[in-house]
Amino acid sequence: MSELWDAIIVGAGPAGLMAAARLPGLRVLVLEKNRAAARKLLLSGGGHCNLTHLGSARELRARYGGHGDFLRPALGSLSNHGLQAFLAGRGVACRAEPDGRVLPASGRAADVRAALLGALGQAGAELRPAAAVRTLRALPAGGFELEVPGGPVRTRAVLVATGGLAYPRTGSTGDGLAWARALGHRVVAPRPALAPIALEDADLRALSGLTLPRAGLSLWRADRRAERTEGETLLTHQGLSGPAALDLSRWARPGDRLTLDLLSPGAGNRELARARVLDGFGRAGARSVRTVVRALTPSERLAELFLARAGLSGERKAAGVGRAERHRLADLLCDLPLAVRGVGGFEVAMVTAGGVALEEVDPATLESRLIPGLFLAGEVLDVDGDCGGYNLQAAFSTGHLAAAGLRARLAP
Repeated sequence: MSELWDAIIVGAGPAGLMAAARLPGLRVLVLEKNRAAARKLLLSGGGHCNLTHLGSARELRARYGGHGDFLRPALGSLSNHGLQAFLAGRGVACRAEPDGRVLPASGRAADVRAALLGALGQAGAELRPAAAVRTLRALPAGGFELEVPGGPVRTRAVLVATGGLAYPRTGSTGDGLAWARALGHRVVAPRPALAPIALEDADLRALSGLTLPRAGLSLWRADRRAERTEGETLLTHQGLSGPAALDLSRWARPGDRLTLDLLSPGAGNRELARARVLDGFGRAGARSVRTVVRALTPSERLAELFLARAGLSGERKAAGVGRAERHRLADLLCDLPLAVRGVGGFEVAMVTAGGVALEEVDPATLESRLIPGLFLAGEVLDVDGDCGGYNLQAAFSTGHLAAAGLRARLAP
């Protein structure tokens, strides 16, 4: 005879652990394929755990690439402030960085995991590690059966919180997506997100390691600007990384074109930026072109790249540079063209874009619209956010809301 539980949660990551902590009074089993819970959580923010981000509910919803409306009930169930209060109540104080990122004050992701495991224990849930689910099937009479080491287990309701495909070494191998597909759900093709962007531009390789504190990046496809980000950008030996590039990677494809805006990323006022370049030449007099361009860029190496792209010798006198040449340089400083070779794979991507199609999931409860009693939370859903704590917030919030949905489903 298989064990019978009120609810089984598959996946002991942020979403699954949060859900388990919110289900006291029910017989809840949490199945985790790894020997320890929340392995990926321990890697977030370089081990410091970027939990969430400051901002209003509206500001947070805007950071999920068009899926913010789906998350409205989840973020209402557990906001960024609510998450910090939840952790503070379990001994984990949080601190905010100047850029709005929120981390545990200790800087230790392990403290967050310990708080979640403590909350799970207080709720009376059972965590079963090293229990990889082989199959998940819906039973004709209702409920579900899961095949695990030691024999099958049955449950009245199940929450799939197994994550996506990013960082497969932590156990994220797309199991939940396969089960959802087998149960009849449409799965939006998974792809790496928040990953470095590889470029075709060989002349950028000499700039590897250079950080642009504030730059604008635009993604162009078929001569139309598809997306735009701004923020810190890191030049690497293969292309671009840093928050702005990582955010843009969610949409980038091989063959796309990028433009890098060094002068007007925030205001977006190209005319003022161009005037700054032209004015710099107008006041330079006998100074060299290199001196003028260096004053507009954060490094000498980057200045040399712009000079090479513009076809200008740095030794020329600024006064001798013609109007067309000045305008060409101004255009490059505001829109340096770059060619996308590809995006880093799942082994380096922070999150997965794609997942279970949102139209088949009730946003108010996170219960499947196709299979009663099946709930989905976290990265298994077709939701991905910007870099900076937004994805962990979505995981915690969807886990929190799914627990409420489970409780309502199981109510007498």
